[in-house]
Amino acid sequence: MVRGFPLCTMLVLLLGGVVGCERDLPYVAPAEKPIVGYQVEGYITDHLGVPLKGVRVGLWYDYEFVDTLHLPSPSFYVDDSAKTARVQVFSRSQTVVAVLFAGHSPVGTMDFEWDKHDGLGNLAPSGVYTVEFSMNNVSRASYTVVVDGAITAVTDSLGHYVIPDENLPVGFYPVPRFSSVDSYFFGNYRITPSIGLELYLDVHRGVSLTVDKDQVTRRDFTI
Repeated sequence: MVRGFPLCTMLVLLLGGVVGCERDLPYVAPAEKPIVGYQVEGYITDHLGVPLKGVRVGLWYDYEFVDTLHLPSPSFYVDDSAKTARVQVFSRSQTVVAVLFAGHSPVGTMDFEWDKHDGLGNLAPSGVYTVEFSMNNVSRASYTVVVDGAITAVTDSLGHYVIPDENLPVGFYPVPRFSSVDSYFFGNYRITPSIGLELYLDVHRGVSLTVDKDQVTRRDFTI
């Protein structure tokens, strides 16, 4: 860029006005903008600075071992078949993500393992979710599920993406972890401030970073 002339304007002048420019790529908040909780945001552009719209951003968590205490049970007990039983999945903001059951059930045990998909059949974004059992709208029991490595943000027309505090549950415990082969229980873990971002492109791109509380963590990508 020549002093006083942005790159886009210089291209128009040099090429006789044949190149159109809608805007300059904006630069918004610095990385340390104060917020409450955690947040990651940035811009994804190509090597010419053109924003890339629709890039899917996956979010991975890092964990530290805490203990091997007893796990919460996905089993719920119905004590009155005349009452309406309901099993729902809530996000951290108490938004209903999925309804697993709603209606009358015989007296006895109900088992519900959430498959980590929302009511439309889409994999839920990375985050901590609560599976809650209620009778006549009175909460009786619940257990938590952590979704990890899922698509959590998509860039807009400016190439901008945001991962809010709701999807960055730093410090959450317990996260039960199992082996992928025989479901052996490794123990309960805590989510750390270290995260991984993965860009779903023709060739996946990934990066690790550490988030700071009450600050925006800025991470831009040039593809």
